[in-house]
Amino acid sequence: MKPLDLTPRLAAVAAQVPPGARLADVGTDHAYLPVWLLLAGRIVGAVATDVNQGPLQRGQETAQRYGVAHRMDFRRCDGLAALSPGEVDTVVIAGMGGDLMVHILSAAPWTRDVKLILQPMSTQEVLRQWLTEHGYAILWEGIAREGEKFYPLFTATGGQSPRYSPGELWAGRQQQGEDNPHRLAYLTEQIRRRQRALEGMAQSSHPDPAQLDRERTLQNDLQRMREEWIQWQR
Repeated sequence: MKPLDLTPRLAAVAAQVPPGARLADVGTDHAYLPVWLLLAGRIVGAVATDVNQGPLQRGQETAQRYGVAHRMDFRRCDGLAALSPGEVDTVVIAGMGGDLMVHILSAAPWTRDVKLILQPMSTQEVLRQWLTEHGYAILWEGIAREGEKFYPLFTATGGQSPRYSPGELWAGRQQQGEDNPHRLAYLTEQIRRRQRALEGMAQSSHPDPAQLDRERTLQNDLQRMREEWIQWQR
């Protein structure tokens, strides 16, 4: 049988799962992550959820192929709706937009009592803002890379987060001395994207001054963060 290998994105997520965890994998699709973690002896069991039957079926087939189906539970539901508080101690939500993650977490306030591992594909600034305003503390931030594409991920649990600056909401908080080899390239890409957005607004026949100001503030803060990161590496 072909060994089960994780993509760099999922491998980065797996690295944040604590040993011995009881895991919930939301939007599991093929269930590669929980199956790999079970095969590696990293977790004791997993609940895999998906809103659609097709992905759940694919996940069950993966679990059966690798002989771990008896250690997994597959539930069709919206987010975490079919789980009860205390069933798991670690929740992974990866590969979906930050807006959808907010919807899932807002319906499951018990997630303040577990470790969250979050990997938004878009609107990460919305997710960070919501977490910091609804009783969650962001504990760690990282970046995975597959080819030319970057994937931010972070962990959180119940608690208080310091206020995030505009740039931190978009690119994550950085700390001197952290091991984050993709940080500089990621910040550079974020700045490039914001510059394109600014240029598009400036060419509009009726630009919104308030929106332009927000975009400039964000761009300046990202520039500050990039310069700070470069200074830390010297």
